[in-house]
Amino acid sequence: MAVIVLLGDINIDLVLDIPGYPAEGGEAIATAQTVAIGGSATNTAIALARAGHECRLLGRVGQDAWGRQALSDLQAAGIATRWIGQDPAEPTQLNVVAVGATGERTMFAYRGANAQLAADMIDEAAFAGAALFHLSGYALLQPRQAGAARRAIDIAVQNAIPVTLDIPSGVVGALGEKVRSLLPKLDTILLADSDLALLLDRPAGSDRDSLIATLLELGVKRVAIKGCGTVSLLRQGNVEDSAPWFPVDVVDTVGAGDAFAAGHIHGRIAGLGGADCCRLANAFGAVAVTRKGAGLAMPTWGEVSDLLPLP
Repeated sequence: MAVIVLLGDINIDLVLDIPGYPAEGGEAIATAQTVAIGGSATNTAIALARAGHECRLLGRVGQDAWGRQALSDLQAAGIATRWIGQDPAEPTQLNVVAVGATGERTMFAYRGANAQLAADMIDEAAFAGAALFHLSGYALLQPRQAGAARRAIDIAVQNAIPVTLDIPSGVVGALGEKVRSLLPKLDTILLADSDLALLLDRPAGSDRDSLIATLLELGVKRVAIKGCGTVSLLRQGNVEDSAPWFPVDVVDTVGAGDAFAAGHIHGRIAGLGGADCCRLANAFGAVAVTRKGAGLAMPTWGEVSDLLPLP
């Protein structure tokens, strides 16, 4: 279908099912464990590749067994890895993901090689023929990788390539000022309803519509809200569209937001209307939460189509 460039973390997820969290200094016995490739942009890339897109991932892994596994898994998933570097000093990021009884996840990570991606490592050739550039907000956390992200955004803007940015809830407080300066360069920002006020440094409980309007006034063209009650939203100018979430049994929320982003990106590239973009994003997210882990457990296009037939 289309060429999509993505920049963000590449890591290995150690996912542990935890029936209950102990107090600090205590112990908990996991009921299951899974080891698999992960990372926000990585998960989105795999979902998009399974929808038929050519995905080019920009990132960095360590010169270690985890890095070799990550590169092998990405290649097997059809992701172009030629723009992924190998760091001689830092290890491949390892995420320890604890999944509670409700399916909600808590993550602990050392960012390792991911944080060593620098601006001079971004090759403009990766953007040749691209229809869209997608950035994971984690890439803005630390200076070197943030510089690489800004360089990639500038290349995309110079070549009239739309830029999408996914904001992870767990780090939104650390990203506010950085993201606000980037808004005029963005086509779409994706975030949770509960993160709007924090991103804009406004009091909790501020009016949602006013917050979304502020994002649009600051330059971003589309605001996609991952969850607002029982629906997701997309605001473009004065037009707001929405779609209800699908009633599914939640097993594990790891990667749900990344899958949601893949649905919006596919809809954006396919030229779907706002409501259909929301429905498609919801469908990707709904399939993702019905299985354990992310990475190679990301939804296939067939699974999404079965849930909600769309172009």
